[in-house]
Amino acid sequence: MTRSLLVLLLTTASAFAAETLPAGVGTRARGDGQVLVDAKGMTLYFNDRDEGVKDRSTCIEECALSWPPMVAAADAAAPAGWTTIARPEGTRQWAYKGKPVYHYGQDAFPGAEFGEGVESVWRVAFIPIPMPAEIKQGATVPGKVLTDAKGMTLYTMDADTPGAKPGCVEKCLWSWTPVTAPLMARAFADWTVVNLDNGSRQWVYKGKPLYRFTGDIAVAEINGAKQKGWSVTVLEPAPSRPPFTTVSYSDAGEIVGNEQGLTLYSRELNPRLRRFFQNPNCEGECVDPMWVPVFAPADAKPVGSWMIIDVDGGKRQWTYKGNKVYTNVNDKKPGDFRGIRFGGDRTFSAIMRSGLQMQGTTVGG
Repeated sequence: MTRSLLVLLLTTASAFAAETLPAGVGTRARGDGQVLVDAKGMTLYFNDRDEGVKDRSTCIEECALSWPPMVAAADAAAPAGWTTIARPEGTRQWAYKGKPVYHYGQDAFPGAEFGEGVESVWRVAFIPIPMPAEIKQGATVPGKVLTDAKGMTLYTMDADTPGAKPGCVEKCLWSWTPVTAPLMARAFADWTVVNLDNGSRQWVYKGKPLYRFTGDIAVAEINGAKQKGWSVTVLEPAPSRPPFTTVSYSDAGEIVGNEQGLTLYSRELNPRLRRFFQNPNCEGECVDPMWVPVFAPADAKPVGSWMIIDVDGGKRQWTYKGNKVYTNVNDKKPGDFRGIRFGGDRTFSAIMRSGLQMQGTTVGG
């Protein structure tokens, strides 16, 4: 073996260790991991409010109308990693690694992930790809990417090829920092390790050595993608959006807007909101005239979480994750979100590029 390159190939493993799943539960592959689904391919979810709550669900009564539990048979055998918990109505619910698993009532088709980010506590039930402890996943404009433990984006050099000596040397290392692997690190799944000339060791993902870019200062920055010959390590591309949408920066994050950059809002009407609003299902004249429906032209086509429904008057209105989309007349420029900045009707949420919700807020005000 040469001192310049030592690739440790101690194990050959698939991206995921084989897991036994309960009857009626399956997975859908994504680049960043595996999504748990039911027998019909409908996405399953976790609830952040269940964290730290042992052997019970916090989503009961009205909450369960929107988020039905993934029910387990009374005599179901639980595979490794899975348990069942008792619910108030007398049924049992599947839990994965202690997290109760749910459906989302508004998912419109197999593969839909409309529940991701709802109320900022609902997450797709997800098993990430195996990764070293020093490496994480993060959300950026291109999609889910590899990051270091601090959330800084990781890159690969286009010219690097599997098994070859890393091409970033000498002056190149002034701008690009190899991602260090511990002394005892070993190869697994899609990960290997290379020994460098200076005695340090570097993580390699799918045959490509990983680097940080010194020009990235904050989490989720991707300034290195502007450097010729370098690429962000995208695991899963960002969700598709209709061609008319834009993204604007605001003091609350990146907001999706219309052609003019004016913020798009979705109006979430689910059974849980009935405790706060007397008539949550009203439309048409019931909606404050400050909220302007976003209509779709005749040739527009659904994409990703964006669908189109027929409304009164023969028009077609955009929906996002099953909820109708609007603009607000108080917004005057890209990045404004005056429709909810000081509270207001909390059935409306600004549509964020991250997929999370931003409801009535006083950010920046």
